[in-house]
Amino acid sequence: MENIAENAHIYIAVATIIGAFIGYIFGKSSAPGSQENKELQQRLADSKAAQDRLQSRVEEHFSESAQKLDALTQQYRDVYTHIASGAAELCQTSNSPSFGALVAPADKDGGTTIDSDEIVMEPPRDYAPKSSPDDPGVLNESFGIDEEELASDSEKPS
Repeated sequence: MENIAENAHIYIAVATIIGAFIGYIFGKSSAPGSQENKELQQRLADSKAAQDRLQSRVEEHFSESAQKLDALTQQYRDVYTHIASGAAELCQTSNSPSFGALVAPADKDGGTTIDSDEIVMEPPRDYAPKSSPDDPGVLNESFGIDEEELASDSEKPS
């Protein structure tokens, strides 16, 4: 009995630690808002999973679209080559059309790639005719409106 009395403070400390741990676990699970928190976490996980599925489907769609466009381009080339070779064989007059305009230059390795040096990149041009540099451009809001139309529009009551 004396041994239990001497070690009582150790038993009390261990019981306090175990009680605190059980209280923490019980308090956390029964705290107000804990159920809402779990539901929100579940909804967040569901939303992330749905977003991942959607992103996967989008990537799959564009990958498949790129493959199909590549196949379509190859089929177009095959049809064009067939028509061009048939026309070259069947139309041997001096007025026959030239079908060589759309043929890509041959690559050094025998392929049909176009080097980036051969492509000329320019910004879009404004092709609207101007009689002088002082004339308004196409993007001017008064372009194409006569002054007589402006005067008659301002005289009308609104």
